[in-house]
Amino acid sequence: MATTNKLNKITRLSLLAFTSIGLVACGGDDNNDSTETVADDIIDTNPVSNVEETTYQTLQVNAADYDEWKYISLVNGSILELTDEAASASTDWHLALRRTAVKLNGGVSGPGAVAAAVADAQTEFYDSEGVANTSVFTNADADIEAEALDIDYDTTVLTFISESYEPAMTDWYAYDFTTHQISADTSVGYLIRHADNATYSKLFIDAVSYTDITVRYTTQAADTTQFADSENTFSASFAEESTELCLDLDAGESTACTNDTVWDLRYEVNLSARAINIWTNGGVYGAGNGAVFGPTDIETVEGYTSATIINNYDISTHYTADSSLGLFADSSWYAYNLLGEHKLWPNFRTYIIDLDSNDDASTKIAFQVSNYYSLGASGSPEIRFQELNAE
Repeated sequence: MATTNKLNKITRLSLLAFTSIGLVACGGDDNNDSTETVADDIIDTNPVSNVEETTYQTLQVNAADYDEWKYISLVNGSILELTDEAASASTDWHLALRRTAVKLNGGVSGPGAVAAAVADAQTEFYDSEGVANTSVFTNADADIEAEALDIDYDTTVLTFISESYEPAMTDWYAYDFTTHQISADTSVGYLIRHADNATYSKLFIDAVSYTDITVRYTTQAADTTQFADSENTFSASFAEESTELCLDLDAGESTACTNDTVWDLRYEVNLSARAINIWTNGGVYGAGNGAVFGPTDIETVEGYTSATIINNYDISTHYTADSSLGLFADSSWYAYNLLGEHKLWPNFRTYIIDLDSNDDASTKIAFQVSNYYSLGASGSPEIRFQELNAE
């Protein structure tokens, strides 16, 4: 059985210098994320030859589009030419990439039964509070980290997760285990893109309960780059026997959730389903283009004068929409902005992809995302993977 000691193959890996991924060095400055272009997909599906024990495959994927998914077959090691509509009925693909996002063909995301688990969480990349250790990230050796793909993981002790709907807005409430009540986390704030894809607000959740919500916000009108001077506050309550309500931040009032191009936030409390969420309009619910930036500590958000430009940097491309993501949203493959350059750094977590979670004997794949700039610009992740070694 292979060991978790990441230094035992340094001699072998020194022969791989000519295949070095380059990680962040190849990406250049990522300060204009929305306008960068990348070449057509470059695919390397062949294991590195003439080097003992190196058996993983790599794909460099142009996933820079903000709307279009790139669908991957881990069996063939290839990018499939599938539209979203075709992919919704296909079991040929196993995972899909769109910029930083990764989704699996299973659960709410596809007709397959693909599931995934974290095999190596890379806890050494984070401190005890879960904060990224910048030094570890920036000094990581991509080739040495690839050794984790060779380990004979015991999959019986791993927790495999299928896709489920994931709100982009997180960490906005606290649960009291004594009273079993919820309350707003007033230490954080958010930037919100409205359903119209043009209006923004800096938003604070002042109060929540199982029946009510109170929000406070300042709006940046469409086609402007500065917040207005006035602040708005309003509260809304669930109708009897309802588990959701929708907020129209433009009008400063609640609205019917059937007005799916009007509402900006959807507050859901469904205790029978153990669901307490705030959704933006778009991605999962609604027909809009809402999204979130945050959470960020309240003092920082209060100091923002713009929802789109911070320190002369355009952050409009860094908003996140709700999505049908699961494990990769909860256990991300990267850290962001470690050196103040708005770049992404891989943590080299190793995931196990079960290609058919309904079959105990199904093929399982060890998988890493090792680069976000593999084609020279952002939105071009490099993935590497191989069939899991049998114990």
